[in-house]
Amino acid sequence: MATAGGDSSSSSIAAGGGKRRADARQRKKQKQEEEKEGEGLKNPLDPRFSDYDPKQGKHVFTRFRNRNIDPDAESPAGPMRHTDRIFEDGFELSNLVNVVSVKIVSSDYGYPLNVYGTVLARDSLDRQCVYLFQRDKDNCQLIRSKTDSLILTGPKRGLMIYDSIFFEIDLKVTDVSGRKVKDERLSKGLMVVDGIFRLSFAPKHRVETEALVSMHSTLDLNYTFIRNAVEGTVEVRILEGPVYFHGKILARTTNVPCDILLHDSKLSGVLTAGDNGVLQTARRVVGVSVDEMLLLTFVAAPVGVTTVEFTPRRNYYDEEEIICGNYKMLVKVTWSVAFFDVNF
Repeated sequence: MATAGGDSSSSSIAAGGGKRRADARQRKKQKQEEEKEGEGLKNPLDPRFSDYDPKQGKHVFTRFRNRNIDPDAESPAGPMRHTDRIFEDGFELSNLVNVVSVKIVSSDYGYPLNVYGTVLARDSLDRQCVYLFQRDKDNCQLIRSKTDSLILTGPKRGLMIYDSIFFEIDLKVTDVSGRKVKDERLSKGLMVVDGIFRLSFAPKHRVETEALVSMHSTLDLNYTFIRNAVEGTVEVRILEGPVYFHGKILARTTNVPCDILLHDSKLSGVLTAGDNGVLQTARRVVGVSVDEMLLLTFVAAPVGVTTVEFTPRRNYYDEEEIICGNYKMLVKVTWSVAFFDVNF
């Protein structure tokens, strides 16, 4: 037979638990009402370049503003623009930015997430759109946890930074574990990497991070700032072996201890050799300081790891034959400087 004291304790715990749940429901309801009320407020900013952010409780700028530029125009400038030009040794080189990864490191909706939308850069060359990530609603990427990176397919050329680079984030989510969400806006905002500020300090040979806390998540953009840099465009050609490539292709420079993923078959699918055996990797452009070396590592399934090293130059190209697992491949890097030019 239970004592009177035991009954009282159990009743108190149950009552306390019920109150906490009621308080949590009330806070959630209040937050939703505040967000709804905020979205109904008149936008004091230009609506073409702004949106209401529930995390900040106000309208904020989410896009780069320049009345002389179409905000949706893609940059016409591609890679290898100056590989056939001759530059003297005293020619002043530009600085470049390598985007290493983009991750959703926290989510109000939890995980997994089916993500679509865009991540783009506007560099010092022309301030037009250079896409890093671009997927529509019918081609979402599954993000299982905060450690997963977006599968980047750009930039298509080196990102030049003279003053600043602007990154525009516009990511949405369709559902979470099959459950629809009321607000699809996962991450949306404008991020700035200040090149002039970084030049006032000694070189930092490490990965830097810009965080965007917006809408319903926190996003980390990880990048490296490369001084006195040239653009290297990687091409891989299968000379002998299977026409399908299973594995990874990674790039890094000697002074920065991080890998830039050019391709991973587990994420992007198996590569099939096209015309003349050329593999179309997800990414192919890397910024490299002339004071460093470019290291390309090939990991071929089931067994095979090979690293090849290239010395950067201002123009022309270098190529090396390698053996990796069952493959014999020709690896070519085409070099080009990056500078202000009008003829793309």
